[in-house]
Amino acid sequence: MLALLITLSVVLCVALAVGLHVAVVLGFSAVLTGELFSSRSLLDAMGTIPWNQISNINLVALPLFILMGELLLGSGASEGMYNGLTKWLNRLPGGLLHTNILASAIFACISGSSAATAATVGGVAMPVLRRNGYGNAISLGSLAAGGTLGILIPPSIVMIVYGVLSETSIGQLYMSGIVPGVLLTVMFMVVIIVWSMFRPEIAPKALSSTWKEKIIALLSLLPLIVLMFLVLGTIYLGIATPTEAAALGVVGSLIIAAWNRKVNREMLRKTCLSTAGTVSMIVLILMGASILSFVASYLGIPAAITAWITEKGVTAMQFVLMVIVVFLLLASVMESLSLVVLVVPVIVPVLKTLHVDLVWFGIVLVLVVEVALITPPVGFNLFIMQGIANKVTVGDQGKHSDVFMGSLPFVFAIFLVLALLLLAPGTVWLLKV
Repeated sequence: MLALLITLSVVLCVALAVGLHVAVVLGFSAVLTGELFSSRSLLDAMGTIPWNQISNINLVALPLFILMGELLLGSGASEGMYNGLTKWLNRLPGGLLHTNILASAIFACISGSSAATAATVGGVAMPVLRRNGYGNAISLGSLAAGGTLGILIPPSIVMIVYGVLSETSIGQLYMSGIVPGVLLTVMFMVVIIVWSMFRPEIAPKALSSTWKEKIIALLSLLPLIVLMFLVLGTIYLGIATPTEAAALGVVGSLIIAAWNRKVNREMLRKTCLSTAGTVSMIVLILMGASILSFVASYLGIPAAITAWITEKGVTAMQFVLMVIVVFLLLASVMESLSLVVLVVPVIVPVLKTLHVDLVWFGIVLVLVVEVALITPPVGFNLFIMQGIANKVTVGDQGKHSDVFMGSLPFVFAIFLVLALLLLAPGTVWLLKV
């Protein structure tokens, strides 16, 4: 078993180092390891195993939620949302920085993607922040951190993938992510308040808005609020499954885009192509992960881990902490979604043996992924925000380290919420269905 684990680790590392696609890395490592350590060829199962994975009915929600997010990207609703929130939040210590967080939280409720949330809100916010003289580090950091809410506040693409891999209810995952998502949003805003109180120059005070302006601003948020109810409200009330809610979300997003007169042939072409590319990438990774999971189970890796845990007397919480540490270490060299599909199939049998609630663990895992998204060297949101900053020509673009230093306080906020979930697991069950 030790030789098997070393061989698999070496093959994975070498394949990743030479630049192969993650899906190819997972599938190739599985096939090679299976041929080396199995007494019989496993190649005859390589056709049926991926099909069994991708034919899961729960995966239908994946392309629908991605399409909904893409339609919203082209609808122009993000500009109205950001400007509307500004009228209500500009007098808080930190001003527009709070708008960054709350706008990200709202967009997260209808996009399901961290990258889409960071790119959309960041693209709208950065020119405004630069014009008003906000500090570069805190501006970039708040937007990068706000983008992480895209995979915690439902609907979440990562939760769909985790739910399929762990055979966990996606509806329960969605409902269980709401309270931690709200807590993390509040924690991010607290970070901004504290930071701006000690360094007021990073967030210039803005003029207060009249009540008339605030009421009018609410009208710009109304379409997104209705869309949030279509997606989340129907799931929570038991009216629709996550897949049906995703379909409703697509229809709602298309209506918003049409209302804003953004629907045309070119917009629909870009939306469909982008959706197809994203879905194909994720499904291909899932296929590779399913092959690796099958080979690992066949060769007895989860059983060996379980036996070792039993022998050493490792408790459920100790094992969860070990997984968190390993995940954070691996996240420094791997993209987060790829890491989820690599790790989850191997550890889920062990978690079941230890009677760990898989819904609770899913939320914990998402928080760990959020840390990976805003920490170098592979923090995807950091690259997105630096790219947006380089496109904004107003003012000084700042250093590459600005986005990392600006994100660091928000990493501590994520760890605080993570610690709360570990100490009080019932936090995720408040809205569990």
